[in-house]
Amino acid sequence: MPCYTKYRRIFSLLVMVLLLWNLEASGSKPMTKADSLRVEYQNAKTDTARIKILFKIGYQFLNGPSDSLIFHFRKSLEIAEKNLQRIGQAGGTKNAELVVTYKKLAIRAFIEIGIEYFFQSNYPLALENFFKGLEFSEEIDDIDLISECASEIGIVYKNQGKYEEALKFDNKALKYAEMGTDTSWIASCFVNNGSIYYQKGSYTVALKNYLKALKIFELLGHNKRIEACYLNIGKVYYEQNDLDKAMTYFRKALDIAILENEKTGEAGCYLNIGGIFSDKEQYDSARYYLNKSVELSRELGYKHGLDDCYSYIGITYLKENKLGEALEFYNKALKISREEDDRPGIAESLGNIAGIYYLQKQYSKALNKALQGLDIARESGNLPIMRNVYKVVSQIYEAMGNQTVALKYFKLYSRVKDTLFNDGKYRAIRELEAKFETEKKEQQLALLKEQSRVQDLKIIQRNRMMLAFLFFFILAAIAIYLYFRNKRLKSKHKNIELEQKLLRSQMNPHFIFNSLIAIQSFIYNNDAILAGDYLAKFADLVRKILENSRIESITLENEVKTIELYLELQSLRFENKFNYKIEVESEIDPQKIKLPPMLAQPFIENAIEHGLRHRQDKGFLFIGFNKIENHLKLTVEDDGIGREKAKEIERARKHKSLAMAIVKERIDILSKKFNERFILRVEDLYDDSGKAAGTRIVFEIPCL
Repeated sequence: MPCYTKYRRIFSLLVMVLLLWNLEASGSKPMTKADSLRVEYQNAKTDTARIKILFKIGYQFLNGPSDSLIFHFRKSLEIAEKNLQRIGQAGGTKNAELVVTYKKLAIRAFIEIGIEYFFQSNYPLALENFFKGLEFSEEIDDIDLISECASEIGIVYKNQGKYEEALKFDNKALKYAEMGTDTSWIASCFVNNGSIYYQKGSYTVALKNYLKALKIFELLGHNKRIEACYLNIGKVYYEQNDLDKAMTYFRKALDIAILENEKTGEAGCYLNIGGIFSDKEQYDSARYYLNKSVELSRELGYKHGLDDCYSYIGITYLKENKLGEALEFYNKALKISREEDDRPGIAESLGNIAGIYYLQKQYSKALNKALQGLDIARESGNLPIMRNVYKVVSQIYEAMGNQTVALKYFKLYSRVKDTLFNDGKYRAIRELEAKFETEKKEQQLALLKEQSRVQDLKIIQRNRMMLAFLFFFILAAIAIYLYFRNKRLKSKHKNIELEQKLLRSQMNPHFIFNSLIAIQSFIYNNDAILAGDYLAKFADLVRKILENSRIESITLENEVKTIELYLELQSLRFENKFNYKIEVESEIDPQKIKLPPMLAQPFIENAIEHGLRHRQDKGFLFIGFNKIENHLKLTVEDDGIGREKAKEIERARKHKSLAMAIVKERIDILSKKFNERFILRVEDLYDDSGKAAGTRIVFEIPCL
């Protein structure tokens, strides 16, 4: 989407307007902006100053007329080139800095002129200016300007359907952008890259680029660019036939476009919303939005996008079986696409016209148009258009009685259709979005914690102020005190929930760390089969941990499955050094009983790490779940070396166990949250001779 260049120009304009504002403020007589710029130009003492003023005048015509903008930038370019010629004739190294200054000004003029020719659909002149700008940029080795010029060239090639050339220059733009520090421009390159892959039908890659860009723009608060990302993401979902999801993104984009008075983006939103209403067979609504897009495009003076509008309007008439009206709009779209040299647009329009002739049973004319469109679509590599034209060609040959060729093209149609859409690809798209939303929520959680801390400080300050006025406003002070006490209780409850999530996040890395030791040991022993088996089970275990860490409670069934997987992994790690048994009382329904996640794991971990692993022979571990009234009783019993002997070993190793400390903190927080006691007992076991024979942990919690 080329609108990013417009935003960049608007930013430059704002900087220049601020300079102009300061000059106007010093005057004694109110002046219009045009008068002020004319006076400023007449009084300018240097050519660099005159060029910058011409830039400011040119930027006043961002929304048209287009020729006025080109005129002022051409005038500024003439001044820059005249000075470069003069300096080149003079020679000498002391003018090198001045050469760089004038070349940068010339590059800016080339870019702005090229952009305006692009929106006039004059692609040859647009490319001529962008390539001149790129040549100057490489001469002065300015990475930002090289990136910008390469990006503009990529956008033109994309609109011409030359996707490989477009990718070549867009990748160059991204490479140089990442060498700089402008994260906003890096994100813009991601969007342009995504748009090329979108046209090629690589929707997963396109969405990945759009989400990267969206993340950056949201951090920077760039609403206009967020709007463009929403619009592009909506297009991806539209191509995957998820119309509701697509409509959600188009509506979000439209709201921002209207708020920011971004007419180009607004026209794009109306176009895509109209397409969805057409697919939902709401043709009057579809044409309402499509005509709004046409009006805006004409108002802006840009043909780009009009061909898509006319194509969509033609589709609505086709679905109503109004073939004459449909053909009229398809021909309008074809005319504009040819004027723009928009190869994919030409191919699409030819395919649509062929479809009308097919319905009118003019098979020869239909086949001629369809094959023309197919050749162009294949040349550009546009899979969505190839899919549509293959289908039309197949239908025409079938109607003409040539079943063999019809089947051939139907197979080609099916193959491309499957390439563009399948369940696996759609799941990948949804997973990308889910990952993006998860990361956003985690950032919001961190921000919430910081806001909570700031809120606590504010409460303390307000309480101090309240005490200062206590003696003078007794009655008012009591009311304020009660109000803030209520807020403190809410804040405290929120802090408790945050602390509980924090403790769960502490347990997860502790849990994962111990499991990773096993993978390391197998790798060191060069046991590839066991290492692979262990890694697969470990991946499943990590998935469960990540799933459970995001929720307050899980079912007993889920907890038992996680324990079984953990014990199986530990058994592999210690080479079957111990046997184990998990017993759930028959009266308990594991699917109905809920408990905080990873409740038993620290006790099991201690039993294995500090008890069973130090036995000379094979040990045994028992885990039992019983229900006592409205409490769930967890028992973890091992026949290891006992706590005293384990402490001696740990002191010698200088190792400090964190598991029990985390458990005790967690019990305190859970007790406060549920206002009930959580009972924890640790019992040392001895044999008949009084020798340590293991440890028993009994943990009682209220049923959730």
